[in-house]
Amino acid sequence: MTNKQRHYAVMEGAPADRMPVTSLYSELYYCDHFAEITGLPQWETARWLVSSPEEHLAIYKRLFEAAPIETLRPCWAPPRDVRENTTFFEQDGEVYRRYHDSVECVSKPSASGHASDYHANERQRIFNSADIRREVHILPAERIIAAGVNDYIEAVVAELGDEHFILTGGEVGTLWGCTGYLGQANTYRMLIEQPDLIHELSRRLLEQSIEGIRVKAAAGGDAIYIDDATATSDMISLEHYEKFCLPYITEMVREIQRHDHKAILIYFGGVMDRLDAIASTGADALAMEASMKNYVNDIDEIVERIGGRMVLFGNIDPVGVLEDGTAAELDAEIRRQAAAGRKGRGFLISTGSPITPGTPLARVQRYIKRGQDLGASN
Repeated sequence: MTNKQRHYAVMEGAPADRMPVTSLYSELYYCDHFAEITGLPQWETARWLVSSPEEHLAIYKRLFEAAPIETLRPCWAPPRDVRENTTFFEQDGEVYRRYHDSVECVSKPSASGHASDYHANERQRIFNSADIRREVHILPAERIIAAGVNDYIEAVVAELGDEHFILTGGEVGTLWGCTGYLGQANTYRMLIEQPDLIHELSRRLLEQSIEGIRVKAAAGGDAIYIDDATATSDMISLEHYEKFCLPYITEMVREIQRHDHKAILIYFGGVMDRLDAIASTGADALAMEASMKNYVNDIDEIVERIGGRMVLFGNIDPVGVLEDGTAAELDAEIRRQAAAGRKGRGFLISTGSPITPGTPLARVQRYIKRGQDLGASN
């Protein structure tokens, strides 16, 4: 079977020769390990991410060939204006990126070890309905597409889409979207103190997400994800999940499927108390984090409870098992999860979070190879 055929068989509960082996957010892994895989300086990642579609595709193929994470996730392209007006220059031993009047050093390593760092917003910009109308802009999908943001994905789909299953990007859940306008801590407080404003903002953000889904569906490919960040048991109660997340996620799932794409839900947090609610969205597949941060996501129980209703991604610990575990421990965990997955309608061997910057290429290659061997059909 081809990669694409295998994914579709698994996603639709049909027989497959083996389970796909993957890790979601593979584009982050490729950026984090860009130098290790390509032999180019790490700062060249920044150039790659504003290159022409042809140049971007050529490098993407090198990255995928070295670390063939089987659910392909091409990068989102900056608008053509950004790509055409970005230049690089060297000064005092450092490399800088210039876009019009903005200059940024790209050769110094980030504090985290990732290719780039991220910090949650804690500034509140919305206080009332008028603020929502002023701050949250709904751009039509056609306008976004015209800017060129699908250029890289379309290049990968055209070159590799016949043989490979391609995830053309995703949207975040509306609750996480609220944090960008309210601040993360404020959002949780307002679930109790200002629920009507949260709902009003969420409805507006849903409109925005629907347009985003249409953009990603227009690029082709096979699936679109929804990362429902901040909606897990370690963050909010089941009651709040069902009230503030579930209705909006369900609408996003329906929109993805309306465009004949598979809808994949991602929950990087605890899910055991909300499995039935998650399954009620009608999404095709669920990916969840490994057991950590004082919660347990037990893959055997998850398969038993909802494995007949949703395809499941595995949740191998990317630090304790993939990065730091012995070869025998990695094999044992792949074998254990594959055995659990065979009891459900479909299963993909996967890490429970993105692969870490500290995981070397050789280890990732071994994980893929052993996953392919141990995930074969009995």
